Amino acid sequence: MKKHKYMYLITISFLAVFLFGSLVSADYFSGTRKNGSKPIAYYHSSVADYNYTSHYDAGRTYWNGNSRVNITKTLTNSAVTRPDIYYIGNTATPNFYGQIVPYNSSGLTAGPDDYWDYATVFMYDNTMRATGSGYTAANIRYNAAHEIGHTIKMAHVPIPYNSVMVQGWRAVPGSITSYDSGEVNSKWPSFP
Repeated sequence: MKKHKYMYLITISFLAVFLFGSLVSADYFSGTRKNGSKPIAYYHSSVADYNYTSHYDAGRTYWNGNSRVNITKTLTNSAVTRPDIYYIGNTATPNFYGQIVPYNSSGLTAGPDDYWDYATVFMYDNTMRATGSGYTAANIRYNAAHEIGHTIKMAHVPIPYNSVMVQGWRAVPGSITSYDSGEVNSKWPSFP
């Protein structure tokens, strides 16, 4: 009798860990940000100078494929609206294609799970070009969608998932994947 109770408790414990573990391992950052899943984007002049405007546009369009997301573009970088600022630059770090840096309302760097007022988004021209034959519009757009995904608090996901939030250099899907859309819905369930 004790052996059955012991096995029963082990089974229940295993199920609780399995179910709870799958609930808390979401692929997005906690906390919120100004405008939630509807941030405003401002393209720094470097974006046009390096000819990446259409790539960033495609990255925004990817996420805007979910009705809870509306990443709009502004032509004004104002301290009042404080948009996310998209840049193109170069880096000395090999295989480093892009990054975002979030900021709080005081203009200080924020952590991934903190409140974000705005973010800067970077893609690195020299490391993308260094991929050689991988330097294609589809791969650049994947990189743009990946970095923009971070701005709406999406985190990296493990390799097996069909998501632009997998790190690396891949071709962007034709439309938002069901996995990415589901993560947006989980992160922003009731954001207007």
